[in-house]
Amino acid sequence: MMKSACTIILLACFMVFGFNFEVKSDDRAENPKSGHVSGQTIPESRFQEAFSGYINSRLEKENIEIIISKFSVYGNKLLPAGEVSLRIFQKGREELYGYVRLIAIVSVDDVPRTEVTLSGWIDAFDSVVCASRRLNKGEVIAKNDVYLTKKNISRLHQGTLTDMNQAIGLMLNHDIKENDTLKEGMLKRAPIVKRGDMVTILAEMGGIRVTAPGKILEKGYQGEYVRVQNAISKKNVHAKVVNDSTVMVDF
Repeated sequence: MMKSACTIILLACFMVFGFNFEVKSDDRAENPKSGHVSGQTIPESRFQEAFSGYINSRLEKENIEIIISKFSVYGNKLLPAGEVSLRIFQKGREELYGYVRLIAIVSVDDVPRTEVTLSGWIDAFDSVVCASRRLNKGEVIAKNDVYLTKKNISRLHQGTLTDMNQAIGLMLNHDIKENDTLKEGMLKRAPIVKRGDMVTILAEMGGIRVTAPGKILEKGYQGEYVRVQNAISKKNVHAKVVNDSTVMVDF
């Protein structure tokens, strides 16, 4: 009787332990904690190379120098094995200096797999236009009033002038100090003729050239039409401003 009781107890324990073991085996099958997963992750260095290549390929001027810092990659996922290719593009038309964010479409064997965001700070060193002396409001900028020097345009306001021809011949909206950087908002077109100026009225047709003295009746800009009074006939005509001393009548 005693032996039978012990046997029953052992069988019961075996059944209990066996049942628990089978449950643990099922858990591991459904939720594996380890094991090899085939695939690949794109190294950050490849994204940075593509980022730098995109920036350099779109610089309009050859003498611009750039330094990339604080580079980051977001969304870099495990991908299937295969040949990887990247297509980089920019959302919007922001300047490619300062904080820049680009999008990389990652393809494996020419099949798009994921979209990765690339970002970084671009320090761009370019020539900018500066004042060679103190300039006052209303002055028209001449060639010797400005000079070029290289600065980090990433730290300057947008609209900074990088070509002296963008400034020469324009009028200042306000005073600026010597060595100040010039920006688009500081300048406006300067009229080259004003009311009361005496000019030559020029008319040409079929090889015939006729001139007459005239008086400007309103301020005008180069290439625009203004009212001019013929000093001989006293008639008013509309003529195109050629320069500060000549206007041309069309036939």
